[in-house]
Amino acid sequence: MVAMGMSAQEVPTFFPRKFLLEHFTSENCNQCPMGMKYIVEYLDKQTTPYIWVSHHAVYGTDEYTIPEGNAIAVNYFGMNTVPSVVFNRTKQDGLLVIGAWSIENLMVKDDTVAEASVVINHQFDAATRRLDITVNGQVANKDRQAYLLSILIKENRLVGKQEDAYCSWKGAKWKEYMHPCVVRDLVTATLGDTVRVENQAYSYSTSYVIDSTWVPENCCVVAYLTPLEKSPVINAEQAPLVAGTEGGEQYGPYGITEGKGPNTGISFDSVKVTRLGNGQLEMMLTSSKTIKTNYFGICKQVGYVCVNTMNDVLQAGTYPIVEGEGLGTITPGYRIDEEETLGGSRLFYAVSEDLKNGIVTPIHMWRMSSGEMTIDELGNISLNFTTYNGTTVTATAKYDFLPAATRVVEVLISPEGSNDYSQANLQGSGVQKVLRNGQLLIHKRGECYNILGYKVSE
Repeated sequence: MVAMGMSAQEVPTFFPRKFLLEHFTSENCNQCPMGMKYIVEYLDKQTTPYIWVSHHAVYGTDEYTIPEGNAIAVNYFGMNTVPSVVFNRTKQDGLLVIGAWSIENLMVKDDTVAEASVVINHQFDAATRRLDITVNGQVANKDRQAYLLSILIKENRLVGKQEDAYCSWKGAKWKEYMHPCVVRDLVTATLGDTVRVENQAYSYSTSYVIDSTWVPENCCVVAYLTPLEKSPVINAEQAPLVAGTEGGEQYGPYGITEGKGPNTGISFDSVKVTRLGNGQLEMMLTSSKTIKTNYFGICKQVGYVCVNTMNDVLQAGTYPIVEGEGLGTITPGYRIDEEETLGGSRLFYAVSEDLKNGIVTPIHMWRMSSGEMTIDELGNISLNFTTYNGTTVTATAKYDFLPAATRVVEVLISPEGSNDYSQANLQGSGVQKVLRNGQLLIHKRGECYNILGYKVSE
């Protein structure tokens, strides 16, 4: 570890500033997911660059708690509750620590320029996991002789547990929750190492070995300066650990797998089938049964089943829920981390009022992991699946084998034994149903289909 001065050079009178948002949270806190939601919404509206770091502290300990995080929260800030945020270690509207739920009303009045710059240069050896870091900068304040420099490693896209008062029923929790910006370790002392200013510049170098369980592509190096008095944060910077990546900054917080399961027996009243562009038929199944939730009112159950088939109409048969997207199978549910949502086959509790307008607003979400769907020749559906939280669900529905384009236009009686499906003989145009020899057939664009959607020779 080395700290040293730099040669004399022309120094600007000020530097662009990045704000530091220190967020304090816990997997044990049932209000913290809502706090994270407010932080994301707040930062999305800001034009000033912010660096977000999350300390898992105060509210007991969890798998991401480190002693330094608790020391900053309790010993330095005097914090006793989460979710909380601190901006630049300065008071905002008279408050140093702010409840995360109040962040949307916050107007940060700190200067957008700084007296010193923060530049991170580093090299990471993937084989040895050794990280060599140099942080340097220029200083506009000619009277400044020293700073405290803090360097930390944060990791994104961490999937862990999370209590959540809002996700479902009272006292519910997530078995899997995406945690962002988690402070993994402080490279320097908890409140920073002293760096000397010489010729209006400073430089600091050190080395660090990245833990074997951390994903380097989802990690960032964060550095920030404070005066020797430990506040405020003068300037901050971050850089992805692995060049060419975003350090996982594209992943935000969201619930993935709920701790509690859905209803185990579901009767779906409607089935809508849509052809997707990836070689799938997507079945949207909706139940008329209403479910009351604590925080989001009346919901209905909505299922999505993604069937891998080249047919435009589902055929009778059995479709297993398996990985691989082979023809005749159903794609299990999966995560889309960049979009903070789920894909594939899944079950929602969706807001009833929004469903009236054709909008699916999911409140509770479960991915189908395994099972099968059977459709008989009459269109009766039996769907049995297990979710990723371990709940086994049985569901039934009724499927109309006729494609949407073959709905009834008119029903005509073809002469007994006649194979003439001409427009003249059928006395009409477009799509028609025809009763021949006691069998209901569909005539469309010169082709003939049976009630199951199979093509019939004329």
